[in-house]
Amino acid sequence: MSRLDKTLDDVRGLIEAAGFPVALHGDGAFRCRSVASLERAGADQLAFAKDERTLGSTETRAGAVVVPSATSRLAAHQLVCPDPFAAFVAVLRHIDRERRAEAAGVHSTAVVAESASVGADVSIGAGVTVRDEAEIGERTVLHPNSYVGRRSRIGSDCVLFPGVVVMEDVTLGERVTVHGGTVIGCDGYGYIQREGRHVKIPQVGTVEIGDDVEIGSQVTIDRAALDATVIGRGCKIGDLVHIAHNVTIGEQTLVVPTARIAGRATIGSGAVLAGAAGVADGVVVGDGAVIGGSSVTYRDVPAGAVVYGDPARPKTHQLRIEAVLNRLPQLERDLRRLLRRSADRDEND
Repeated sequence: MSRLDKTLDDVRGLIEAAGFPVALHGDGAFRCRSVASLERAGADQLAFAKDERTLGSTETRAGAVVVPSATSRLAAHQLVCPDPFAAFVAVLRHIDRERRAEAAGVHSTAVVAESASVGADVSIGAGVTVRDEAEIGERTVLHPNSYVGRRSRIGSDCVLFPGVVVMEDVTLGERVTVHGGTVIGCDGYGYIQREGRHVKIPQVGTVEIGDDVEIGSQVTIDRAALDATVIGRGCKIGDLVHIAHNVTIGEQTLVVPTARIAGRATIGSGAVLAGAAGVADGVVVGDGAVIGGSSVTYRDVPAGAVVYGDPARPKTHQLRIEAVLNRLPQLERDLRRLLRRSADRDEND
């Protein structure tokens, strides 16, 4: 259960603090014990209705509801906000902070190098390793068994969940969240062939991650061979994504789970790589472009374009191809019929 335990006056304050205007219709002293969906909420819970259609089509027993406009159809107390979803997210963010809050301090089993710099109010959990000359910003949380390599810098208000590995010389900006099992700064996949052997190319570059980035679980972000692999401010990287060496991703781009990006690719700002999408080596994807789910692009994609398929093509083109493919069995039958007729005419001639 998502515990809240606040009065409606308190909840209104949370929403207003997030920058959303809200009006209370009901008893401000009513206590919301927790939050739930509109369909499943009980008499002591807070729910929300995304829009008027949802409000009109869903029965609820919720004690209080965040709604787009006041209505007499609900017996519940109401918090009226023009954007109920965003207002409810503000409440959820408060719950999330409260339930994941960690006390500042260094666990007795953590190993922190004497030359490391640790800011104020940092929480370093059991089994954490912070290597020489690393820097940890204020209020950052390193969950158990995470690792920060030599000379790496973790900004303020970051969260590294259990098992995260940040290798040497990596930079994370402010308010970066990295979920469990992710490795940042592992070697890029680079070899040359000499005399029948694969000779490793040392990967001596780095990884630079901007502010307000969130990275999912089991992600690998390779360090550059030279220079840097760069993830821009505000990007959101899903679970099980692979980002190869020397990739550059612009600001506010979405990389959905299981996508993969090959070396030296450049992804613009505001782009979307849908689930299991792929970008080939050295390809440039323009600002605001969308690579559809399970699609792979081997060529540059213009800004704002939407492409699908493998190989990825403009959406309308790909849809026409798929329409023809669906008709192939009938087209084959028609072709065989025409060939038989042609053969019959030849015999009669």
